[in-house]
Formats: sequence, structure tokens, C-alpha cells
Amino acid sequence: MKRKFLLAGLAAFACAAPALAIFGLGDIVYDPTNFAEAVQQLVQLEQQYAQLVQTYYMIENQYQQMVWMAKQDPVNMFLRYRAITTPWIPSSASNTFGTTAGWSFGINTGQNVSAGYAAAVLRLGAYGNAYANVPADQADRIKSGYATVELTDGANLSGMQTIGEIRGNAPAVEATIQNLENDSLSSDPNMNTEIAVLNKINASGVIGLRNTQDTNKVLVALAEQQIVQAKRQRDAEAQAFNDDIQFRTQAKSVMDAQAANASSAMLAWRMP
Repeated sequence: MKRKFLLAGLAAFACAAPALAIFGLGDIVYDPTNFAEAVQQLVQLEQQYAQLVQTYYMIENQYQQMVWMAKQDPVNMFLRYRAITTPWIPSSASNTFGTTAGWSFGINTGQNVSAGYAAAVLRLGAYGNAYANVPADQADRIKSGYATVELTDGANLSGMQTIGEIRGNAPAVEATIQNLENDSLSSDPNMNTEIAVLNKINASGVIGLRNTQDTNKVLVALAEQQIVQAKRQRDAEAQAFNDDIQFRTQAKSVMDAQAANASSAMLAWRMP
């Protein structure tokens, strides 16, 4: 009897075990689809891990490169690379009659240039009503020569103004260049960051552009004076040609007029 009860219980348990597996109890149910997905996820995780390892090594190499690039120079930058400053020499002249002090002040500072120039040059007078007494054949020559002197004054004033302003700004520009040099040769880590270096490069480029602009201003002033000088030479040559043309055109008639009745005039002449 006991044996029958035991066999019946085992049979009932065997029938109930598969059903209990539905609720997470009993035997494990094998699902091929879930297994394939799990394998695929594992492969993807392995690939991601390999990519992370590769990225880590790349970042480490970049970091080591940045550390190497951030090393200080093994030399004393100030002693090795600092350039000697050439001071600006201002213009100077003796002032025997009190006529050159304003010129020197203007050409060194760019201030009161007109007054300083006027005190040192010969004043250009004005014809006024006297111009009406100028012969018609001499009017053009007088106008041209007068214009040449006026243009020369304008070119000289412009050149003095440019040179004076450049000299006047020279101490401030020199101080800026000195600061840039100090920052560039500094061993302070804050002065050697990537942004700091780029800013110093930009500042150096701007200073170079300013100096180039000043150079161009001086060249323009020199070119203007050369143009005025070329005008003066051109006027002289044109006057020479005009005199030659007038001589060749009117010389015969003038000589004939002077020679006419010369004999009778000489015979008729008597001492008073």
C-alpha cells in the first residue's frame, strides 16, 4: 500500500514539474531566439570594449604629446633670445635766431607743425594788386612757379606731420613691443598656454601691420616730395622750350625791327 502511494506521488510530481516551470519554478525552458540575441549582444559588447580600449590609447598618446609640448625651453630665454633695443634719435638743430625750435618740436612730436615750419622758411609773399602789372606773356610762368612753391610747402608739411607723429608714438610702440617680448620669453606657465601663445602671435602680427603702415606713410610723403621736385624740373624744361619757340618764332622780326633805319639813326645822332 505504501509502495502504491509512493509511485502515485512520483507520477503526480512528474506531471506538475513542467507546468511549474512556467512560473520560474522547476525545469529551465530553452529559447533559441533569446539565446541568439544574447550572443549577438555579447559580440557587440566585445566590439565596444575593443573600441574603448583603442580610444583610451589614442587619448593617452594625445595627452603625452600635450605634456611634451608644454615643456619649458631648457635655456634661459631672456639671455639667449632677447634683442637689444635701438633708441629713436630725435631731430635737433641749433636755434641761433630762434627760427628752428618750432621746426624741431613739430618734426619730433607732430604738434604745431605749421607754425614751426613757417618760422623756419622764407615767407612767400602775395602779389595783390601788383599782379595787374605783370605782362601777359609772363603770367603763366609766374603762376606755375608760385604754385610750385605752394605745393612744396604742402608736401613738406605733410612729411613733417607724418614723421613727427611716428616719432611721437615711438615710445608707446616700443613699450608695447617690450611687453610682447617679455611675455614671449616668460617661463610663467600662464604665459605659455595655447591661447596665450596664439594671442601673442596675433599681437605680433598687428604690430607688424602698424609698422608697415607707418613705413607706407613715410614712403608716400617721400613720393609726394619727389612729385613736386619733378614738377619743378618739368616747369624749368617747359620754360626753356617755350623761350626757344618764342625766339625762333619772333627773333627775325625783332632783329629786323632793331636793325631798321640803324644807319640813318646813327648819322643823325649828335652829341648834346
